[in-house]
Amino acid sequence: MGEHYDVIVIGVGSMGASACYHLAKRGVKVLGLDSQSVPNTNSSYNGNTRVIRLTYQEHPDYVPLLKDAYRLWEEIEQEAKEKLFHKTGVLYMGFPDGNAIKGVKLASKKHNLSYSNLTHDDLTKQFPQFTLPEGMVGALEPNGGYLLSENIVKTYKEQAQRKGAHIITEQPVLDWSHNNNNVTVFTKSKKYFADQLIISAGPWSDSLLHLPKLKLSVTRQVLGWVKPSQPKRFRRGDFPVWNIDPNGDNNLHGIYYGFPISNTTSEGNGLKVAWHHPGKPMHPDNITQEISANDEEEILLPLRRYLPSALGPIKKIKVCKYTNSTDGHFIIDCHPDSNRIHFACGFSGHGFKFSSSIGKILSELALDKKTSSSIGFLSLDRFNNNK
Repeated sequence: MGEHYDVIVIGVGSMGASACYHLAKRGVKVLGLDSQSVPNTNSSYNGNTRVIRLTYQEHPDYVPLLKDAYRLWEEIEQEAKEKLFHKTGVLYMGFPDGNAIKGVKLASKKHNLSYSNLTHDDLTKQFPQFTLPEGMVGALEPNGGYLLSENIVKTYKEQAQRKGAHIITEQPVLDWSHNNNNVTVFTKSKKYFADQLIISAGPWSDSLLHLPKLKLSVTRQVLGWVKPSQPKRFRRGDFPVWNIDPNGDNNLHGIYYGFPISNTTSEGNGLKVAWHHPGKPMHPDNITQEISANDEEEILLPLRRYLPSALGPIKKIKVCKYTNSTDGHFIIDCHPDSNRIHFACGFSGHGFKFSSSIGKILSELALDKKTSSSIGFLSLDRFNNNK
């Protein structure tokens, strides 16, 4: 038999790098396997930055996980002595009866979170950069901002290695098996053995989980950077992360969002803009960085409609991947075939901000068979109950 580990982690990306770190921190023998270099551009975290916000419009039950995530982001920043989180505030905009504004209010009420209600006139006075339809209102969360996604994955990997984790990249996993004694992971060149297995394979989860009743779809998403004619109006410190729910404005849907301009080139070149919605379903291996005219229009449309003062040349467009569950919520659970196997998937385009806490949760499931975090609403059982 080859070398034996306490835990093997398949996928050293957003969740897997964090899991490797938290496992190594507890002194166990951990192996992380990834099919690509870490970090890389062929990933769900590609695109430099990701939003983090506490008044969570998607579901109030995420808020306790976010509170833990905030604490853990501060912890890894201090340990690595590197700035990974910029607090800019998050400005939500939408119609009063829209899901975004209602969701912010619900999460805030349930968890006693601070935010400011903004009328349409308030938005016009405080954020004159925006041109919004009559009737749209806002909510300003002071504790939101953005995370440096690619730097974070790199940092978690490096800190895990410093604590003794063995990370092997550019070695695709072909399959795994289990018995009463251990788990075996097969790659092209070698077999690895462990007491416990964590699968956090992002867009490649479907082929590795062996759960035919679990429906996941991988979609192509684009992120763009533009150069406004007056960049000072959009700089960090004077301009927040923003989030617009356009539902009710003609036939627009999804969520448009963006980031302030930073003086740090590693955060992107210009004002970053994106559209949160399920893109075109594709096999993850067929998603490339090739850019089309439709991608450019996807970046420019929300600027023409809501932020015309930011219109300018497109400097860069990047592609990332969503792995979508059927209900848009995460799936974190023990595999039904074995209590040695644990997995996290289906983050549906809003998971990165949680990766510090989800890595910790996965480490607890593998080592303790339980977690102190409330994740029952993210279990696999919810799909069985919907039959």
